[in-house]
Amino acid sequence: MEQITQYIQADYAILAAVLYCLGRVLKAVKKFPNQFIPLALTACGIALACLSAVSRYGDYANWAAALFEGLVQGILCTGLAVYLNEVLSHRGHGVGSGKKDDDKKE
Repeated sequence: MEQITQYIQADYAILAAVLYCLGRVLKAVKKFPNQFIPLALTACGIALACLSAVSRYGDYANWAAALFEGLVQGILCTGLAVYLNEVLSHRGHGVGSGKKDDDKKE
């Protein structure tokens, strides 16, 4: 977790929370297949991060840098949102409960 947060700029930290919430909304939609949620979040994350990066640069010379920054930050924020969802969803489902996995370690 610490490795990914080193690379996410502070301006984009809120994007991870927005993508997490969007993922929960997509999961609640019955007609939207769960297997496509990470792909949809990646597309939304890249689009929102690019929009945010481009809005910060006033001149046209830095658009390529802004789009690259948005692409990278969008992917990183999506990864953080999906990771957060996995951690929260597996937090209470048998982790450390002394079941099959703990018996194998002894």
